[in-house]
Amino acid sequence: MKITGVVAEYNPFHAGHEYQLKMARRLSGCDCIAVVMSGNYVQRGEPAIIDKFKRAQAAVYGGADIVIELPMPFSCQNAEMFALAAIKELSKVNIDSLSFGCETDDIDILEKIAQIQLTPEYNKLMKAEMKKGLSYPKAMSNVLKSVLNEDSKAVSYPNNVLAVEYMKSAIKLNLKLKNYPVKRLGMGHNETEITGPFHSATAIRNFLLKGTFSNLKLTEKSLEVIEKFYMDHKKFNTLNNYMDYLYYRIITCDDLTGIYEIREGLDNKILSQVYKHDRIDDLIMSLKSKRYTYSKLRRCLLNILLDIKKFDINKFMLIDHDYIKVLAFNNRGRQVIKDARNNGIRVINRYSDYRKYNLAPEKLERFKITNVSSNIYYLPLKNRKLNSEYTENAVFVDIG
Repeated sequence: MKITGVVAEYNPFHAGHEYQLKMARRLSGCDCIAVVMSGNYVQRGEPAIIDKFKRAQAAVYGGADIVIELPMPFSCQNAEMFALAAIKELSKVNIDSLSFGCETDDIDILEKIAQIQLTPEYNKLMKAEMKKGLSYPKAMSNVLKSVLNEDSKAVSYPNNVLAVEYMKSAIKLNLKLKNYPVKRLGMGHNETEITGPFHSATAIRNFLLKGTFSNLKLTEKSLEVIEKFYMDHKKFNTLNNYMDYLYYRIITCDDLTGIYEIREGLDNKILSQVYKHDRIDDLIMSLKSKRYTYSKLRRCLLNILLDIKKFDINKFMLIDHDYIKVLAFNNRGRQVIKDARNNGIRVINRYSDYRKYNLAPEKLERFKITNVSSNIYYLPLKNRKLNSEYTENAVFVDIG
């Protein structure tokens, strides 16, 4: 079985994602598309607007065959860590190719950048640029421009950055994967207006948070699960829902520098801004600097909220699990599950599967951090769910 892997967040799943999955299947000629998707928290450093099972269900209706969870805490960390964890999960289902949406479909330049970034020379040049006080993105742009002897604009786009990280991760893991880029159409990644054939996830979230459900380029099933989530919980999720709880975490934390990605100096700056802002964006802008970009600060604040420490990250980086957590699948996905089991991978569709494989979930660091973070996810919502990792099962989608 030829399986193409896709890394996604689907926050929420929309028509552009459906197009990308369709093109991935066409370009790769695969039998099956396996998606690894962020759970209840996403890489930009915030809770997903709706929960992971509903987003995964919409994805299977929209063209995926199986959706597995990108585990905590990697789903909400920097691009390099996010990508490596994602490709590790996909490797467990024996993918033979990768497809990703990006701003360019020039695979040669993306692969060249991936190779360059894995060299000692690149790391040496990056350190020199960073010492100048430049932000990481600016330093990277300067280094690549000098090494490539051409415009390095390809890495200035967020989806291209992730595409390069996926390819680097595959190389690090000694995976021989074919890459199939799908050029992004319509709005840019962070554009906020509703125009063109496809709408960005950022724009869609902004309109949903304002209470607008109509005229958004969503699939039918995605709109259905979005409306169901809103009906059940009376609001959508956003980091702004946690302002008071975040302040509580900040003032009760014994050592903010023990939180992942927070260095000495930022801790005092964060403490100085407690209670001064009602919105996360305002708090972030008060902390922003060349050293700490907007995106990095969002992740820092989420790490405080979820109590993700440097020690935890170091520990997780050393642990490899031979299981995957399935969020949704169809009949083709069922065959992927069967093949994975035959290859020694333990497939978790429901809580009882841990016991079936003689795993004690309460002793698994991944399970514990996921369960705690899921409990926090539902904290600001109506009809809260407690310990949903025990009660919610993978969704089977029977699409004939």
